[in-house]
Amino acid sequence: MASSVNRNGSDKLQKVFLYLILLNLLLLTVVSININTLRFSHGVIVLIMMFIYNYFLVHLCYIRAARSQDAYLIYPVVIGALSSFFLVVYFFFLH
Repeated sequence: MASSVNRNGSDKLQKVFLYLILLNLLLLTVVSININTLRFSHGVIVLIMMFIYNYFLVHLCYIRAARSQDAYLIYPVVIGALSSFFLVVYFFFLH
């Protein structure tokens, strides 16, 4: 038997997760603006940290978006992960 989850409004963990998504988009914007001025070693470190942060967000999204009403969480996380991937490709192959 499937268990239903009843919530009255959004909980604090959900709000923190939304702020983490906004922080991810802000970090991606800052990195994409400054990627041409980074040295190779600094760029590698920044991109590894971005990868770890996006992996953390995807894992949290997998945990948090269990209900069908939470599907709105998936899209910004996927967009952030794809943007991070494109930054890595640009930095290593096109820069």
